Amino acid sequence: MVTRVDFNFGDDGSQESVVVSSDQLARVVSAVLQDKVLLSERTAPHDLWRDIAAVTRLLEGLADWRERAIVAVDESGAVDRSSLGVAASMGAAKLYDLLERHGRPRNQTRLTQVEVLENRVTSEEGEWDPARVVATMNSYGWETDDRRARALLRALTDHEVLEKIPNRGGRAVYQLVSPRDWLYCLDPERDTMENGPSTPARVARLAGEDPGSTEWWLGKPLKRMREGDRLWIYFGGGEGKIAAMARVKSSPRPAPIGSHKPYEFDAELDLRATTALSKSPVRLEEMDQKHPQACGEMRAADVKLAEARANL
Repeated sequence: MVTRVDFNFGDDGSQESVVVSSDQLARVVSAVLQDKVLLSERTAPHDLWRDIAAVTRLLEGLADWRERAIVAVDESGAVDRSSLGVAASMGAAKLYDLLERHGRPRNQTRLTQVEVLENRVTSEEGEWDPARVVATMNSYGWETDDRRARALLRALTDHEVLEKIPNRGGRAVYQLVSPRDWLYCLDPERDTMENGPSTPARVARLAGEDPGSTEWWLGKPLKRMREGDRLWIYFGGGEGKIAAMARVKSSPRPAPIGSHKPYEFDAELDLRATTALSKSPVRLEEMDQKHPQACGEMRAADVKLAEARANL
């Protein structure tokens, strides 16, 4: 019986084949395990010469496979480089030289680690997938009390994938960061939108015209606001109602000098929600928040009511 093994050598895709008979493999492996060269005097020198040639080709292929496997493991981020060096029986200098030949950075920065985590826990649609976060933890074999697991959780928290909820039975609980809801207050008599009055009727028309993302103003930097959040627009003055909704398209940033307010962000009016709210607004007397001001996180009871009125 003959075994044919094909190897791809190098980055050019060139292929080499190693043909080893089952007798050769059995003979060589047995000799290696018993730390011998000849298992018996009946082994002919010519057979041994053929074994040497076949094993040499096989070792070349295995060495190439080993090198590419080391690079693949490093790219995955599943194992730290210290453990990878132990598995490969390589010192740090030799390991780093090998990785550098394949374009891997000599030093793994925090950004590199976060990029690896992003790739592993992001769905095909580009959203954070809770199941993949759990699967990632399980694939690494990390318990939540494991040192490396805590490092992973910290990295995901720093990158706003997860948020930490303290004081749950004396132990931190992590959950995926979900879109936040913000109450954004407009005074139709003082505030403008798209160079015009910010009345409920005009804002509803703007939503129908689909102006795309536009600049919105903030008096203070809301660090927890990010793309994907929802903006429930409360019209103050004589109106006193939530009658429009927009979706946040960017995190807040310093506004240009001379702007109406010191911070700005991008948002886009949601036509469906705004149309529904303009017909059935959430009035101040129905709201849990009795003194809406500027822009801040919306109360849960008000979110639930506004979602129902917006048909979401």
